[in-house]
Amino acid sequence: MAKKWQSSPHAIADIRDWNGNGTLLLQPDYQRREVWGDAARVMLIDSILNDIPMPKIFVSKAIKDMRTYRSVIDGQQRITTILAYLNDDFRLEDPYSGPYVGKKFSELPQEVRDDFLLYSIDFNEASGLPQDELREVYSRVNKYLVPLNRQELRKADFPGEFLKVSEELANLDALDDMGLFNATARRRSLDVEYVSELLAAQLRGISDKKDAIDECCRDYAAWPQAESAAARAEFEGAVSDVAMIFDATFPMKKTRWKQKADFYSLFFAVLSLKRAGLALPADLSFLRQDLMVLDKRIAPTSEVRILSRYAVYCVSQANSASSRNWRMAFIRAILRGTYAGSIQDKEQRDIVSETASDIRFAIDPNFNGDGCPPAEGFVCGGCGGFDEGVTSLGNSILYWPAGSSVFQLSNAKWAHSKCKDDVDAAAMIDGAEIPGAVDDERDDDAADAGQ
Repeated sequence: MAKKWQSSPHAIADIRDWNGNGTLLLQPDYQRREVWGDAARVMLIDSILNDIPMPKIFVSKAIKDMRTYRSVIDGQQRITTILAYLNDDFRLEDPYSGPYVGKKFSELPQEVRDDFLLYSIDFNEASGLPQDELREVYSRVNKYLVPLNRQELRKADFPGEFLKVSEELANLDALDDMGLFNATARRRSLDVEYVSELLAAQLRGISDKKDAIDECCRDYAAWPQAESAAARAEFEGAVSDVAMIFDATFPMKKTRWKQKADFYSLFFAVLSLKRAGLALPADLSFLRQDLMVLDKRIAPTSEVRILSRYAVYCVSQANSASSRNWRMAFIRAILRGTYAGSIQDKEQRDIVSETASDIRFAIDPNFNGDGCPPAEGFVCGGCGGFDEGVTSLGNSILYWPAGSSVFQLSNAKWAHSKCKDDVDAAAMIDGAEIPGAVDDERDDDAADAGQ
């Protein structure tokens, strides 16, 4: 059958009837979700009431079972708004200022309702266009006439299983509970874009490639069901762990961890630990305390050097592979003390001891009791005496008391190195092992992360 475009006017009454009898397809899989706010919807109705012409609507026609079906290529938001007003879903409120302020459609005078239904809209209708050409028309119309973001255009350019899985994962209830996406992000598919980014890195590894999502959209358009199910289960498993860590007493939505860069680091730290066969125990109290401390202290101007560095990496080159991997490794080291129930991993020991020593020298004496005391005036866990003048971490050990089942900053303690044989410890790190363990005139310039 020859393909052709025809231009023809249709009254709003026709659109209502098509929708009522099920022959109008408002949101093909390449269409974006509804993005108009209340003001835009109200002003469209105002234009119709004032008989002001609107731009053409593009549709594709096809005959099925002796009935004409129309699929909207461009104009979904206008049609959706019109149908919503006909259904009394909203009133004419600010910024509308005409004679029908506050009225729903059913409350308009009869003659006004009749004129509204007779309002004519120009349609460009195509017959016989296959799906790939419909997507091309949608992409061209929106690229040049209506601004769409990159994720909305992907729906036209890269249909397939990868985007389908990303959309389904973006709708996980746990992500809503975490406060990861606001209403605007949901409307503009930015939630799907972010989840696509996570899923792409899950499949291909952390990178800074700007086209990583597009590559996965192409490569996993036809994704075997067993493989996609496995990826989905792994993703949901990591999200489930994050949800367990942030409970009602410590909701993520009230912390920095809901920010995209921080959640990215946390998600892949959890994923890495789970891939190593580790699992969360029942007691998460010390881990939560650590994350509370980090939430409070992470800032570019933080007095804790390593936390300042983390904050800078969330802002400066936040999407670079090196920055992402450094942040992930930092969070993984913090989480590992609970996931593994040990402090034996070298990366973990280095990061935990450096963080503990930075906190010890930076935070006031009241911080965290005797868990992370300042350089002066702490109680030794071996002799019980006060250290009033120690200026070198080489003279100290970081340890966890005997019986400890998790190894977090929040349950760590300090003692004199000379007293380490008197400490009843489940594990310890000698001061000489601590990265950068020098005297209290340490080079503060090293704190300027990213320079």
